[in-house]
Amino acid sequence: MIRINAFFVVKAGVTTAQVKAVTDELVEKSRQDAGNKGYDLFESTTQPGVYMFCESWENSELLDKHARSEHFTRLVPQLESLCERGLSIEKFER
Repeated sequence: MIRINAFFVVKAGVTTAQVKAVTDELVEKSRQDAGNKGYDLFESTTQPGVYMFCESWENSELLDKHARSEHFTRLVPQLESLCERGLSIEKFER
């Protein structure tokens, strides 16, 4: 099992609605990818503009396939354009 925690900070002036316009589709489609065990987005209650994806994957092969999917390669660059420094990824294995 692989766990990904991906953090990002949106640029000043970016709204929650703008973030959700991209992330809602990413979450919905990623949950349908083979090997996905969970895919959620959280907004910080203590740090405005800070978000975190929590993802669980069956194995590295299926995670790699997800990273090459149409929705991922289309939506992640859109999300990164809203972020200050892109996504900060932490990967864990069990």
